[in-house]
Amino acid sequence: MTNNLSKKECMMKLTMCIVAFVVMVGLMANPAAAADFTLKIAHAGPATMNNDDYVGSTSLKKYIEEKSDGAIEVQIFPGNQLGNYQEVMEQVNAGVLESAHVSIGGVTPFIPELSVVDLQYVLPNDEVAYAFMAGSFTDKMRDAILEQLPNVRLTAVSDGGRWRSFFTTDKAIHTADDLKGLKIRTISSSLQQEFVKSLGASATPVAWGELYTALATGVVDGTKNGTPDVMSNKFYESIKHLILDRHTFLFGYYFVSDSWLKSLPENLQKVVLDGFTAAAAEQTKFNAETEASANEDFIAAGGEIYEPTAADRETFLGARQHMEDWYVEKYGDKWLKIMLSAVEEAQAKVNNQ
Repeated sequence: MTNNLSKKECMMKLTMCIVAFVVMVGLMANPAAAADFTLKIAHAGPATMNNDDYVGSTSLKKYIEEKSDGAIEVQIFPGNQLGNYQEVMEQVNAGVLESAHVSIGGVTPFIPELSVVDLQYVLPNDEVAYAFMAGSFTDKMRDAILEQLPNVRLTAVSDGGRWRSFFTTDKAIHTADDLKGLKIRTISSSLQQEFVKSLGASATPVAWGELYTALATGVVDGTKNGTPDVMSNKFYESIKHLILDRHTFLFGYYFVSDSWLKSLPENLQKVVLDGFTAAAAEQTKFNAETEASANEDFIAAGGEIYEPTAADRETFLGARQHMEDWYVEKYGDKWLKIMLSAVEEAQAKVNNQ
């Protein structure tokens, strides 16, 4: 009896081993289903949920992977890992990168006229800025980019970091005269550089990934950014002063490879485009909600914030007409008219709400 039971036990164990072996072979032959498509997205910000670029990209990843039921895998490349703004745009156009999130500095090397969105003191407040980025200007911008870069499709526009204001390391700024002689970091944009020079400062182009070191070593005395960016990138370790002159609203632009997008089934194309819209909305929400706390954190870190009086602000406003005249002389008035018309449309929309 015992021998029979032992034989049965042996047979059962043998059967279980065979079943396990068959299952293992089956798993090796049919591994967990991999994604059918991969979307790589590059951006400049660090890989931290305190950074709006990364918040937007992680939102994109979550949305697309869930809505596509895993058919599309999203891979995030933060911190300029794949190159600077211009380089990642070139990669998208060449079809070797599926997506990039950049500021206008990624566009102007190819279409310098679109630097018009950086003209100073044109947008008056958040409400008009948001209505502007959802309006006709974005449609015209998308068409212009596709004409110049046929594989680069603008999919969504976000609040890319709130209002640009002047941050300085050592000297407090209260009026435009206080900027004279200071080295202020700009992107490689002749418009931004001219604006800084018009205020008597020295415009110093520095790549985003090099700005932390440039501030720490005195290569520049200040920069033009929003407080969330200053805090998430730890620039506050060198920067101690902020004047809220709010000269330009910083937009963020999401781009996708048009050929890659069109290679997807139609239902997945919609998922991707909806994903970019959702990512832009999440980034905009994040920046709007974190600006106040970022200002508080800046003060807690030893920073000083100055809200200019009407008289102090007036010393900066003369730069608007100078910059519009400079822009027209350099690029013509086509895109300036388009922008000013779009701003009027946005203002009217806000007034009618």
